[in-house]
Amino acid sequence: MATSQAAVYRERPFLAVSLTHFFVDVLNNGRNLLVALLAVSLGLTNAQVGIALLLYNVGNALSQPLFGWLADRIGARLLVIGGLAWMILFYVIASLAGEWPALIALTVASLGSGAFHPTGAMVASRTSVTYRSRITALFFMAGQIGLFLGPVLAGFMLDAYGRPGYILLPILALTALASSWRWLLDAPAVHKKAEDTVVVVPETAVSHPPHFRRRVTVLSLIILASSTASIAIITFTPILFTDQGYDQSLIGWLSGLIMMGSAVGGVVGGTLGDRIAGKWVILLGLIGSVLPYYFFVPASVPWQAILLLLAGFFGGMPHTILVIMVQSLLPKQQAMASGLALGFMFFSGAVGSYFVGLIADRIGLATTLQGLALLPLIVVFIAVWLPGQTQK
Repeated sequence: MATSQAAVYRERPFLAVSLTHFFVDVLNNGRNLLVALLAVSLGLTNAQVGIALLLYNVGNALSQPLFGWLADRIGARLLVIGGLAWMILFYVIASLAGEWPALIALTVASLGSGAFHPTGAMVASRTSVTYRSRITALFFMAGQIGLFLGPVLAGFMLDAYGRPGYILLPILALTALASSWRWLLDAPAVHKKAEDTVVVVPETAVSHPPHFRRRVTVLSLIILASSTASIAIITFTPILFTDQGYDQSLIGWLSGLIMMGSAVGGVVGGTLGDRIAGKWVILLGLIGSVLPYYFFVPASVPWQAILLLLAGFFGGMPHTILVIMVQSLLPKQQAMASGLALGFMFFSGAVGSYFVGLIADRIGLATTLQGLALLPLIVVFIAVWLPGQTQK
Protein backbone atom coordinates (compact mmCIF):
# COMPACT_ATOMS: atom_id res chain seq x y z
CA MET A 1 0.00 0.00 0.00
CA ALA A 2 2.82 2.41 0.87
CA THR A 3 4.43 1.69 -2.49
CA SER A 4 1.26 2.39 -4.46
CA GLN A 5 0.66 5.56 -2.45
CA ALA A 6 4.20 6.77 -3.17
CA ALA A 7 3.69 5.97 -6.86
CA VAL A 8 0.55 8.13 -6.88
CA TYR A 9 2.57 11.10 -5.60
CA ARG A 10 5.04 10.65 -8.47
CA GLU A 11 2.41 10.81 -11.23
CA ARG A 12 3.73 13.41 -13.67
CA PRO A 13 0.40 15.16 -14.39
CA PHE A 14 -0.08 15.56 -10.61
CA LEU A 15 3.46 16.91 -10.19
CA ALA A 16 2.95 19.31 -13.11
CA VAL A 17 -0.29 20.82 -11.84
CA SER A 18 1.06 20.98 -8.26
CA LEU A 19 4.20 22.89 -9.34
CA THR A 20 2.07 25.18 -11.48
CA HIS A 21 -0.32 25.72 -8.57
CA PHE A 22 2.64 26.74 -6.41
CA PHE A 23 3.72 29.49 -8.81
CA VAL A 24 0.19 30.63 -9.63
CA ASP A 25 -0.40 31.31 -5.94
CA VAL A 26 3.06 32.80 -5.37
CA LEU A 27 1.95 35.44 -7.87
CA ASN A 28 -1.59 35.64 -6.47
CA ASN A 29 -0.56 36.36 -2.88
CA GLY A 30 2.55 38.39 -3.61
CA ARG A 31 0.08 40.62 -5.39
CA ASN A 32 -1.37 41.74 -2.02
CA LEU A 33 1.88 43.52 -1.15
CA LEU A 34 1.91 45.18 -4.56
CA VAL A 35 -1.68 46.35 -4.03
CA ALA A 36 -0.82 47.63 -0.54
CA LEU A 37 2.14 49.53 -2.01
CA LEU A 38 0.02 50.97 -4.81
CA ALA A 39 -2.80 51.80 -2.37
CA VAL A 40 -0.46 53.97 -0.30
CA SER A 41 1.09 55.73 -3.31
CA LEU A 42 -2.28 56.28 -5.00
CA GLY A 43 -4.06 57.24 -1.75
CA LEU A 44 -6.73 54.54 -2.01
CA THR A 45 -9.22 54.01 0.82
CA ASN A 46 -9.92 50.59 2.35
CA ALA A 47 -13.16 50.43 0.38
CA GLN A 48 -11.29 51.15 -2.85
CA VAL A 49 -8.82 48.40 -2.03
CA GLY A 50 -11.84 46.15 -1.53
CA ILE A 51 -13.12 47.15 -5.00
CA ALA A 52 -9.71 46.33 -6.51
CA LEU A 53 -9.87 42.91 -4.88
CA LEU A 54 -13.47 42.47 -6.05
CA LEU A 55 -12.54 43.23 -9.65
CA TYR A 56 -9.63 40.79 -9.48
CA ASN A 57 -11.88 38.05 -8.17
CA VAL A 58 -14.61 38.79 -10.71
CA GLY A 59 -12.14 37.74 -13.37
CA ASN A 60 -10.72 34.90 -11.29
CA ALA A 61 -13.90 33.49 -9.76
CA LEU A 62 -16.61 34.05 -12.35
CA SER A 63 -14.43 32.64 -15.12
CA GLN A 64 -13.69 29.40 -13.26
CA PRO A 65 -16.97 27.56 -14.03
CA LEU A 66 -16.53 28.42 -17.72
CA PHE A 67 -12.92 27.24 -17.76
CA GLY A 68 -13.96 24.13 -15.82
CA TRP A 69 -16.65 23.42 -18.42
CA LEU A 70 -13.98 23.75 -21.14
CA ALA A 71 -11.57 21.49 -19.26
CA ASP A 72 -14.20 18.73 -19.08
CA ARG A 73 -14.30 18.86 -22.89
CA ILE A 74 -10.82 19.75 -24.18
CA GLY A 75 -8.58 18.42 -21.40
CA ALA A 76 -6.16 20.07 -19.02
CA ARG A 77 -3.03 20.92 -20.98
CA LEU A 78 -4.07 24.07 -22.86
CA LEU A 79 -5.77 25.67 -19.86
CA VAL A 80 -2.96 24.90 -17.38
CA ILE A 81 -0.21 26.20 -19.69
CA GLY A 82 -2.23 29.11 -21.04
CA GLY A 83 -3.41 30.21 -17.59
CA LEU A 84 0.09 30.41 -16.15
CA ALA A 85 1.51 32.08 -19.28
CA TRP A 86 -1.21 34.74 -19.09
CA MET A 87 -0.35 35.46 -15.44
CA ILE A 88 3.38 35.67 -16.15
CA LEU A 89 2.79 38.24 -18.89
CA PHE A 90 0.60 40.56 -16.84
CA TYR A 91 2.65 40.31 -13.65
CA VAL A 92 5.68 41.40 -15.66
CA ILE A 93 3.64 44.41 -16.81
CA ALA A 94 2.56 45.07 -13.19
CA SER A 95 6.21 45.08 -12.12
CA LEU A 96 7.38 47.60 -14.72
CA ALA A 97 4.43 49.81 -15.71
CA GLY A 98 3.13 52.99 -14.08
CA GLU A 99 0.90 52.84 -11.01
CA TRP A 100 -2.55 52.77 -12.64
CA PRO A 101 -1.47 50.49 -15.54
CA ALA A 102 0.08 48.18 -12.92
CA LEU A 103 -3.20 48.03 -11.02
CA ILE A 104 -5.06 47.25 -14.25
CA ALA A 105 -2.54 44.54 -15.18
CA LEU A 106 -2.98 42.93 -11.75
CA THR A 107 -6.72 42.76 -12.39
CA VAL A 108 -6.45 41.35 -15.90
CA ALA A 109 -3.99 38.67 -14.67
CA SER A 110 -6.85 37.11 -12.72
CA LEU A 111 -8.16 35.33 -15.83
CA GLY A 112 -5.05 33.15 -15.87
CA SER A 113 -5.72 32.04 -12.31
CA GLY A 114 -9.34 31.35 -13.27
CA ALA A 115 -8.21 29.13 -16.14
CA PHE A 116 -5.80 27.13 -14.01
CA HIS A 117 -7.60 26.38 -10.74
CA PRO A 118 -10.57 24.20 -11.79
CA THR A 119 -8.41 22.40 -14.36
CA GLY A 120 -5.62 21.66 -11.91
CA ALA A 121 -8.08 20.54 -9.23
CA MET A 122 -9.68 18.14 -11.73
CA VAL A 123 -6.33 16.55 -12.62
CA ALA A 124 -5.32 16.23 -8.96
CA SER A 125 -8.60 14.74 -7.72
CA ARG A 126 -8.56 12.15 -10.52
CA THR A 127 -5.03 10.98 -9.77
CA SER A 128 -6.23 8.46 -7.16
CA VAL A 129 -9.59 7.25 -5.90
CA THR A 130 -8.18 5.57 -2.79
CA TYR A 131 -6.31 8.66 -1.63
CA ARG A 132 -8.58 11.22 -3.26
CA SER A 133 -8.93 13.63 -0.33
CA ARG A 134 -5.24 13.41 0.54
CA ILE A 135 -3.92 13.84 -3.01
CA THR A 136 -6.29 16.77 -3.62
CA ALA A 137 -5.16 18.28 -0.32
CA LEU A 138 -1.52 17.99 -1.43
CA PHE A 139 -2.40 19.80 -4.66
CA PHE A 140 -3.97 22.60 -2.61
CA MET A 141 -1.00 22.50 -0.23
CA ALA A 142 1.31 23.31 -3.14
CA GLY A 143 -0.78 26.40 -3.81
CA GLN A 144 -0.92 27.36 -0.14
CA ILE A 145 2.85 27.09 0.20
CA GLY A 146 2.94 29.44 -2.79
CA LEU A 147 0.51 31.72 -0.98
CA PHE A 148 2.86 31.65 2.03
CA LEU A 149 6.06 32.29 0.08
CA GLY A 150 4.49 34.84 -2.28
CA PRO A 151 4.35 37.72 0.20
CA VAL A 152 7.64 36.64 1.83
CA LEU A 153 9.51 36.74 -1.48
CA ALA A 154 7.62 39.84 -2.60
CA GLY A 155 8.55 41.60 0.65
CA PHE A 156 12.24 40.93 0.09
CA MET A 157 12.07 42.02 -3.55
CA LEU A 158 10.11 45.18 -2.78
CA ASP A 159 12.42 46.14 0.09
CA ALA A 160 15.53 45.58 -2.00
CA TYR A 161 14.52 46.88 -5.43
CA GLY A 162 11.10 48.48 -5.18
CA ARG A 163 8.24 47.42 -7.43
CA PRO A 164 10.49 46.42 -10.40
CA GLY A 165 12.04 43.75 -8.17
CA TYR A 166 8.76 41.82 -8.25
CA ILE A 167 9.58 40.74 -11.82
CA LEU A 168 11.76 37.96 -10.42
CA LEU A 169 8.64 35.99 -9.38
CA PRO A 170 7.06 35.69 -12.86
CA ILE A 171 10.50 34.84 -14.24
CA LEU A 172 10.82 31.96 -11.76
CA ALA A 173 7.33 30.78 -12.75
CA LEU A 174 8.70 29.91 -16.18
CA THR A 175 10.02 26.66 -14.62
CA ALA A 176 6.45 25.51 -13.96
CA LEU A 177 5.44 26.54 -17.47
CA ALA A 178 8.16 24.26 -18.88
CA SER A 179 7.12 21.35 -16.63
CA SER A 180 3.46 21.57 -17.62
CA TRP A 181 4.41 21.84 -21.28
CA ARG A 182 6.43 18.62 -20.98
CA TRP A 183 4.29 16.50 -18.63
CA LEU A 184 0.70 17.40 -19.49
CA LEU A 185 0.81 15.80 -22.93
CA ASP A 186 -2.13 13.44 -22.73
CA ALA A 187 -4.97 15.23 -20.97
CA PRO A 188 -7.71 13.11 -22.61
CA ALA A 189 -6.11 9.95 -21.13
CA VAL A 190 -6.25 11.49 -17.66
CA HIS A 191 -9.89 12.40 -18.33
CA LYS A 192 -10.74 8.85 -19.39
CA LYS A 193 -9.00 7.33 -16.40
CA ALA A 194 -11.06 9.52 -14.09
CA GLU A 195 -14.33 8.57 -15.78
CA ASP A 196 -13.52 4.89 -15.40
CA THR A 197 -13.00 5.25 -11.66
CA VAL A 198 -15.26 8.00 -10.40
CA VAL A 199 -18.57 7.79 -12.27
CA VAL A 200 -20.14 5.23 -9.96
CA VAL A 201 -20.15 7.21 -6.78
CA PRO A 202 -22.41 10.21 -6.78
CA GLU A 203 -25.55 8.91 -8.49
CA THR A 204 -27.15 8.90 -5.03
CA ALA A 205 -26.59 12.63 -4.67
CA VAL A 206 -28.96 13.32 -7.55
CA SER A 207 -31.58 10.76 -6.50
CA HIS A 208 -32.51 12.61 -3.28
CA PRO A 209 -33.44 16.21 -4.27
CA PRO A 210 -34.16 17.48 -0.71
CA HIS A 211 -30.80 16.18 0.48
CA PHE A 212 -29.14 17.72 -2.56
CA ARG A 213 -30.70 21.13 -1.97
CA ARG A 214 -29.77 21.06 1.71
CA ARG A 215 -26.16 20.30 0.89
CA VAL A 216 -26.02 23.10 -1.68
CA THR A 217 -27.48 25.62 0.78
CA VAL A 218 -25.30 24.62 3.72
CA LEU A 219 -22.12 24.41 1.65
CA SER A 220 -22.82 27.83 0.12
CA LEU A 221 -23.23 29.47 3.53
CA ILE A 222 -20.09 27.82 4.92
CA ILE A 223 -18.03 28.86 1.89
CA LEU A 224 -19.43 32.42 2.01
CA ALA A 225 -18.55 32.96 5.68
CA SER A 226 -15.19 31.17 5.78
CA SER A 227 -13.98 32.70 2.49
CA THR A 228 -14.97 36.21 3.56
CA ALA A 229 -13.04 35.86 6.83
CA SER A 230 -9.90 34.33 5.36
CA ILE A 231 -9.69 36.49 2.21
CA ALA A 232 -10.38 39.70 4.16
CA ILE A 233 -7.61 38.86 6.63
CA ILE A 234 -5.19 38.04 3.81
CA THR A 235 -6.12 41.26 1.98
CA PHE A 236 -6.27 43.79 4.80
CA THR A 237 -3.61 42.49 7.18
CA PRO A 238 -0.77 43.90 5.00
CA ILE A 239 -2.54 47.27 4.98
CA LEU A 240 -3.01 47.20 8.76
CA PHE A 241 0.66 46.35 9.31
CA THR A 242 1.76 48.98 6.75
CA ASP A 243 -0.25 51.61 8.64
CA GLN A 244 1.40 50.46 11.87
CA GLY A 245 4.86 51.04 10.38
CA TYR A 246 6.06 47.44 9.93
CA ASP A 247 8.70 47.05 7.21
CA GLN A 248 7.81 45.15 4.06
CA SER A 249 9.89 42.07 4.87
CA LEU A 250 8.17 41.61 8.24
CA ILE A 251 4.77 42.18 6.63
CA GLY A 252 5.61 39.55 4.05
CA TRP A 253 6.48 37.00 6.75
CA LEU A 254 3.42 37.72 8.86
CA SER A 255 1.10 37.72 5.84
CA GLY A 256 2.60 34.48 4.61
CA LEU A 257 2.30 32.61 7.90
CA ILE A 258 -1.46 32.30 7.61
CA MET A 259 -0.95 30.52 4.28
CA MET A 260 1.73 28.23 5.69
CA GLY A 261 -0.70 27.25 8.44
CA SER A 262 -3.38 26.77 5.80
CA ALA A 263 -1.09 24.49 3.78
CA VAL A 264 -0.49 22.21 6.76
CA GLY A 265 -4.11 22.40 7.87
CA GLY A 266 -5.30 21.50 4.38
CA VAL A 267 -3.22 18.31 4.32
CA VAL A 268 -4.30 17.39 7.85
CA GLY A 269 -7.93 18.03 6.88
CA GLY A 270 -7.59 16.02 3.67
CA THR A 271 -5.96 13.10 5.49
CA LEU A 272 -8.71 13.13 8.11
CA GLY A 273 -11.27 13.33 5.30
CA ASP A 274 -10.10 9.93 4.00
CA ARG A 275 -10.85 8.44 7.45
CA ILE A 276 -13.82 10.28 8.98
CA ALA A 277 -16.83 12.19 7.71
CA GLY A 278 -15.91 15.49 6.12
CA LYS A 279 -18.56 17.22 8.25
CA TRP A 280 -16.42 16.78 11.38
CA VAL A 281 -13.31 18.12 9.65
CA ILE A 282 -15.25 21.23 8.63
CA LEU A 283 -16.64 21.74 12.14
CA LEU A 284 -13.20 21.34 13.72
CA GLY A 285 -11.71 23.90 11.33
CA LEU A 286 -14.48 26.44 11.92
CA ILE A 287 -14.37 26.16 15.71
CA GLY A 288 -10.57 26.23 15.87
CA SER A 289 -10.26 29.40 13.79
CA VAL A 290 -12.40 31.66 15.99
CA LEU A 291 -9.90 32.56 18.75
CA PRO A 292 -6.85 33.08 16.48
CA TYR A 293 -8.92 35.35 14.21
CA TYR A 294 -9.97 37.46 17.18
CA PHE A 295 -6.71 37.76 19.11
CA PHE A 296 -4.06 38.24 16.39
CA VAL A 297 -4.87 41.94 15.88
CA PRO A 298 -4.01 43.28 19.39
CA ALA A 299 -1.16 40.79 19.97
CA SER A 300 2.54 41.66 19.88
CA VAL A 301 4.62 40.55 16.89
CA PRO A 302 5.77 37.12 18.19
CA TRP A 303 2.21 36.22 19.24
CA GLN A 304 0.84 37.59 15.98
CA ALA A 305 3.05 35.12 14.13
CA ILE A 306 1.78 32.17 16.19
CA LEU A 307 -1.87 33.22 15.99
CA LEU A 308 -1.74 33.82 12.24
CA LEU A 309 -0.21 30.36 11.81
CA LEU A 310 -3.04 28.83 13.87
CA ALA A 311 -5.66 30.89 12.04
CA GLY A 312 -4.37 29.53 8.75
CA PHE A 313 -4.18 25.95 10.07
CA PHE A 314 -7.78 25.76 11.26
CA GLY A 315 -9.13 27.96 8.46
CA GLY A 316 -7.46 25.71 5.87
CA MET A 317 -8.70 22.37 7.22
CA PRO A 318 -12.12 22.42 5.49
CA HIS A 319 -10.85 23.61 2.09
CA THR A 320 -10.27 20.27 0.35
CA ILE A 321 -13.35 18.69 1.89
CA LEU A 322 -15.56 21.53 0.65
CA VAL A 323 -14.25 21.21 -2.91
CA ILE A 324 -14.71 17.42 -2.94
CA MET A 325 -18.23 17.77 -1.53
CA VAL A 326 -19.11 20.14 -4.38
CA GLN A 327 -17.49 17.76 -6.90
CA SER A 328 -19.73 14.97 -5.58
CA LEU A 329 -22.77 17.04 -6.55
CA LEU A 330 -21.70 17.01 -10.22
CA PRO A 331 -19.82 13.72 -10.65
CA LYS A 332 -19.70 13.80 -14.46
CA GLN A 333 -18.51 17.40 -14.64
CA GLN A 334 -15.82 17.52 -11.99
CA ALA A 335 -13.76 20.32 -13.52
CA MET A 336 -16.85 22.52 -13.74
CA ALA A 337 -17.76 21.54 -10.16
CA SER A 338 -14.24 22.49 -9.05
CA GLY A 339 -14.66 25.79 -10.88
CA LEU A 340 -17.99 26.45 -9.18
CA ALA A 341 -16.55 25.66 -5.74
CA LEU A 342 -13.30 27.59 -6.12
CA GLY A 343 -14.95 30.40 -8.04
CA PHE A 344 -17.60 30.84 -5.36
CA MET A 345 -14.88 30.78 -2.68
CA PHE A 346 -12.92 33.57 -4.37
CA PHE A 347 -15.91 35.62 -5.47
CA SER A 348 -17.88 35.46 -2.22
CA GLY A 349 -14.70 36.23 -0.29
CA ALA A 350 -14.05 39.22 -2.53
CA VAL A 351 -17.59 40.57 -2.22
CA GLY A 352 -17.42 40.05 1.54
CA SER A 353 -14.05 41.80 1.66
CA TYR A 354 -15.50 44.79 -0.15
CA PHE A 355 -18.06 45.19 2.64
CA VAL A 356 -15.31 44.60 5.20
CA GLY A 357 -13.47 47.54 3.60
CA LEU A 358 -16.59 49.73 3.84
CA ILE A 359 -17.04 48.86 7.51
CA ALA A 360 -13.33 49.41 8.20
CA ASP A 361 -13.53 52.95 6.80
CA ARG A 362 -16.24 53.67 9.37
CA ILE A 363 -15.13 51.92 12.55
CA GLY A 364 -11.44 51.24 11.94
CA LEU A 365 -9.55 48.40 10.29
CA ALA A 366 -8.29 46.74 13.48
CA THR A 367 -11.77 46.53 15.03
CA THR A 368 -13.27 45.21 11.80
CA LEU A 369 -10.65 42.47 11.45
CA GLN A 370 -11.33 41.31 15.00
CA GLY A 371 -15.04 41.16 14.22
CA LEU A 372 -14.39 38.63 11.46
CA ALA A 373 -14.10 35.96 14.17
CA LEU A 374 -17.91 36.00 14.32
CA LEU A 375 -18.25 34.52 10.84
CA PRO A 376 -16.86 31.01 11.48
CA LEU A 377 -18.61 31.01 14.86
CA ILE A 378 -21.97 31.61 13.20
CA VAL A 379 -21.58 28.95 10.50
CA VAL A 380 -20.61 26.30 13.05
CA PHE A 381 -24.33 26.09 13.80
CA ILE A 382 -25.08 25.77 10.08
CA ALA A 383 -22.44 23.09 9.40
CA VAL A 384 -24.16 20.62 11.74
CA TRP A 385 -26.78 20.20 8.97
CA LEU A 386 -24.22 18.66 6.63
CA PRO A 387 -24.73 14.90 6.05
CA GLY A 388 -22.75 12.78 8.50
CA GLN A 389 -21.27 10.35 5.97
CA THR A 390 -18.12 11.17 4.00
CA GLN A 391 -18.95 12.04 0.41
CA LYS A 392 -16.60 10.70 -2.21
